[in-house]
Amino acid sequence: MARKPHSTFELRKRAVDQVLKESKPVRVVAEETGYNADSIYNWIHRYKSGGEDGLKDSSKAIRSKVEDKGSLADAKRIKELEKKLKEKELENEILKKFQAFLKENE
Repeated sequence: MARKPHSTFELRKRAVDQVLKESKPVRVVAEETGYNADSIYNWIHRYKSGGEDGLKDSSKAIRSKVEDKGSLADAKRIKELEKKLKEKELENEILKKFQAFLKENE
């Protein structure tokens, strides 16, 4: 079975409008557009959660989400490393003071 070409923003917007504004059944809109009902429901969900921006190319949205997750992971890793650095700096201070104490008591 041949794969359906990627849907455009305009097609997704028109399909969502037909369901939400014109009260057309999803099944009818799916038949008219040639896409399955699951796709139409997905577009409706994306529209309800993100407005028209939710209907824009999802590959870009997915890419930005991955980048955001990467940024969050990086930020978390940086925070952990900063915590470890502070601990090591504190340990070094304690060792320096102990070394100074030992020299005084020789």
